[in-house]
Amino acid sequence: MPLAELRAAIAAELAATPEFYDFRVLRREREGELWRITLEPGYVYAEGQRPGAASAQALLDDSLEGAAAWWGAPAKGGASVLMVAPEDDQLVLQNASAPPPGPEQLIRLYPQRFLQALADAWDDTPWAEQALARQPGLGRSEPMPDEPALTGEPFRWLRPAQRRALGLVRQRCGYLWGPPGTGKTTTLGVLLAEYLDRRPDARVLLLSTTNHAVDLATLAVDKALHKGRRERWRDGVQRLGTRVDAAAYAGREHLLPARDAGLVARLARAEAERPAGRDAVALKAWADRVAALRQELRAASLLVLRRCRLVSMTASRACFTLKTLRSLAPGDGPEGGPPFDLVVFDEASQVSLAQALVLMPLGRAHLFAGDPQQLSPVLRSSDRLAQRWLGRSPFSRMPPRGDMVALLDEQSRMAPPISDCVSHLFYDGALRVADDALASADWQAARRRALGPWPADGHLHVHEVASDGQWVAAERGPVRRESAEAIAAQVAAALDSGDWRTDELIVLTPFRAQRALIRRCLAARGLGERVRVSTVHRAQGSEAPVVFFDPTDGAQPFLQTEEARRLVNVAMSRAQAKLIAFLSPLDRVNPLLAPLVQRLRLAGDTRPVMALLELAAQPGFPAVALGRRVQAGRHVGEVVEISPDGAQFWLVNERSGAHQLFDTAFWRARAAAPNGG
Repeated sequence: MPLAELRAAIAAELAATPEFYDFRVLRREREGELWRITLEPGYVYAEGQRPGAASAQALLDDSLEGAAAWWGAPAKGGASVLMVAPEDDQLVLQNASAPPPGPEQLIRLYPQRFLQALADAWDDTPWAEQALARQPGLGRSEPMPDEPALTGEPFRWLRPAQRRALGLVRQRCGYLWGPPGTGKTTTLGVLLAEYLDRRPDARVLLLSTTNHAVDLATLAVDKALHKGRRERWRDGVQRLGTRVDAAAYAGREHLLPARDAGLVARLARAEAERPAGRDAVALKAWADRVAALRQELRAASLLVLRRCRLVSMTASRACFTLKTLRSLAPGDGPEGGPPFDLVVFDEASQVSLAQALVLMPLGRAHLFAGDPQQLSPVLRSSDRLAQRWLGRSPFSRMPPRGDMVALLDEQSRMAPPISDCVSHLFYDGALRVADDALASADWQAARRRALGPWPADGHLHVHEVASDGQWVAAERGPVRRESAEAIAAQVAAALDSGDWRTDELIVLTPFRAQRALIRRCLAARGLGERVRVSTVHRAQGSEAPVVFFDPTDGAQPFLQTEEARRLVNVAMSRAQAKLIAFLSPLDRVNPLLAPLVQRLRLAGDTRPVMALLELAAQPGFPAVALGRRVQAGRHVGEVVEISPDGAQFWLVNERSGAHQLFDTAFWRARAAAPNGG
C-alpha cells in the first residue's frame, strides 16, 4: 500500500506541473557568447492554463537552470538556461543557435523533469522496496558502536553542542538540527572532515537542495580538512554538477572534475535543440542523441566517482544519476552492500520524504542536516498523498530528543533581543546567543548602530502603517503602496546618512507582487538595483545587519498557515542588528505576527509581578487579575482577556508574545489546596 501511495503522490504532482512555460520578453542583451533575457514579470503561459493566469515571478527559481529554451521568432532557435536571477526576472542563456526573441515576443522553456527521475526510481520495484524498508529507521535510534568516536580535537573553537553533534556518526540515522546562525554548515564540514580522517576506507555522498547549498557544504568540508591539517584527503572530495559557482572555487579547483567540461557543453547544446511541436520522428531522434550523450557523461562521471571518497551534488542530480550511483556498489544486489558508508542530506527540511527515501539505500548510514522550523519542500499539488510524501521532509519523522538528534543551541548572528524573540516564538526558548559572541566587543558594536528614528540599542521595531494590503489583479498578488513607499523612504534616508551601505540592508516580503512594487519605489528614488529586495523564500541562507520586513497583507489565508510560520521565522532570523516590521491593523492581529507586537508591547514592563496563585485565592478571581502582570509557574505575562462566563482567561506571555489559555477552576482549586496544591 505505501508503494502504491507514493507512486500516486508523484503522479499527482507531475499532473500539477506543466511540461513547458511561455514567457513574454521585456528586453534582451548580448554578453559575449551569452544572452541576458529580462522577462515581463506579470505574464506567463503555463501548459494547461489560460494565458496570463500565472505570474512569471512565481516560477523563476533554481529549478529552471538547465532548462531547454526554444523560440519561433525572430528566427527559430534554441539555447539552454545557464542561470536564473529571480530577483531581477532574468534568464541567462548559453549556446544559442539563433538570436533569442526581443520585446513583446515569447520564449518557451522546457524545465528538467526532476519529478520524472523520481518517478522512474520509485517504478523500480526491488529498489523501491529497499527504500520503503528504510522508513522506520527515520525515527528509531540504532547505535553503530563500531564507528570511531569523533572528538573534533583540532577544532578547539567548537561550541559544546557542535562538539556533541559529532557523535551523530555513531547512529544509523541522525539529525543535525541547526537553527539560524548556529553554524550548521561549519559543523557539518568539521564532522565530515573528521569522519574522512577517522574512517580512511569510508565513502560519503553529500547532497543538498540547490547548487548554491551544495557549493557551500562542499567548501565547508574542504576548509575543515585544511584547517584540521587533513590535507591528504582534500583531493578525494569532488563536486559533481554542471552549474557550480566557479568563482567560489578559486584556489580550490581540485574540488571540480574539469575533464567533464567539453562533454557537458555538448550535452547542453543538444538539450537546447529540442524540436518544438508534435513531430514524433524528430523528437525521437533528439531524445536518442541526448540519451547517448548522457550515457557518455555517466561513464565519465563513473571514473570520477570511483576514485573519490566524498562526492557532492544536488539531490535532484542524484535521482537523475541513480543508476550510476548504484553501480558503485561493491557487489551485485543488496548482498553486496550500499555504495556509500554515509549519505548526508543538507538543507534537509526542503528535501521531500519521497526523495530522501529513494536515495537512502545508497548508504549504510544517513545524516539529515537542516532546520524543521524553516521552509519545507515546495509542492504544487493539493492532493492528500502528495502532501504526505512530497510536502513533508524527513524531519517530520525526527524524534523530539535522544542520541540521534543534535540541536545546535548557540547562535552568533542575531543581537540578543532578536535572538530571544526568535527563540521563544519558534524554538521553545532553546536558542541563545553564543558566549563567545557576547564576549566580543566587535560583535556587540556591530549590532549597536542607530538607523534613522531607531536608536543604537533598539533592535526590534514595528513601523505602523494605516492601510491594509489587498489583492490587485493587474499585479497578480497582494500589494500595499503605503508600506512600499515607507520602506523606500527609510532605505534612502539610511543611505543618505552615510552610516549604512547598500549591502547592509535587505528588504523581505512574502509576495512577489509586493517585491516588484518595492523595487519600483526604490527605483523612483534613484536606488534601482542597488538594494536587495527579495521574497522570503529566496532569502533562506542569507543574512544582513538590517532587515525591513513587509508582510503586505496579514489577512491572506496563506499567512495563517504552518508554512507561513516557517516563513516568518526565516524573515526575522535574517537580521543581525535590526528587524523592522511594517504592520497595519490587520497585520497586528494576524496569529503569526501578533506575538511580535505583544512581545514588544510588554518589553521592559517594570510593574511588579503578582503570583497567579495568590490572585486565585481572592473572591473576585479571575476579574481581579485582568490587566495585571502575573506569574504562573515559569510563565510571566499580562492577563488580557476573560471568557464571558469567567471559566477561562488568557495571558500574553511577555517572552513569546503568545496568548496562553488558563482554566479558572484549576487555579481556584490549587489556591484552596494546602500549600498551594
